Amino acid sequence: MTKITVNTKLFAFDLDGTLYFGGNAADGAVNIINYLREKYKIVFFTNNSSKTVSQIHEKLNILGISCSINEVYTSSSATAAYLKESRIDKIYVIGSQGLCDELQNVGLRTVDVNKAENLVVGLDFEFSYNKIADALSVLLKGGKFIACNEDHFFPIGENKQLPGCGAMVGAISAAAGRKPDFVIGKPNTYILSKISEDFNVKHNEIAVVGDSYESDIQMALNYNSKAILISDKVVVDKVVVDKKVIIVKNLGELQQLIRREIT
Repeated sequence: MTKITVNTKLFAFDLDGTLYFGGNAADGAVNIINYLREKYKIVFFTNNSSKTVSQIHEKLNILGISCSINEVYTSSSATAAYLKESRIDKIYVIGSQGLCDELQNVGLRTVDVNKAENLVVGLDFEFSYNKIADALSVLLKGGKFIACNEDHFFPIGENKQLPGCGAMVGAISAAAGRKPDFVIGKPNTYILSKISEDFNVKHNEIAVVGDSYESDIQMALNYNSKAILISDKVVVDKVVVDKKVIIVKNLGELQQLIRREIT
């Protein structure tokens, strides 16, 4: 079995479903972050495109998970970085005010549908037929189609789920007859590549901790980083046969496993 701590310099934690559920911290979340900070760099990442980095940073600290703002990565901030790097501007946004704020913070122009040259799609709680029509008009003009993520749903606690950004992306893809030109969030490795660059760590020096095989774990495997799956359910065969994936039932068990390795 792969040892978690061998060569590891940084732990990257998923948020929704891993460190918190809705407005509540997961059991053991505060303890494991405080414990790991003694020896390792820590970052936090989320496919949530509806909030700004500042809002997620504030939420973590309110929940008792102390962190600095430069340790937080969201699909909205990563989308802003990608658009800036790719020189994609004049953007029609389907998504939240938080997403718009992140784009504008790096100097990108968010415009109405008539002036738009490109399309960005994030989680939008006011998604509608008219927004599909607007998105279609931008894409029919040849605009770039950038998706913050393609998550089917996201957890809100008490075993409840809500439709994710993928629902909006899927509707627009069906109307336009084309898939996004680029998807920012996990399982794409773009966020991990930014973490690697910002914290000067190599791919094999990162340990990713998450609750979703399809997104968190697949991202880690795609980037050749360590992958730690938090799951108390019966694990599907594809995970069991993949010896690269470390499986623990909860954060407390993960902390115990790491403690045994380094003592």
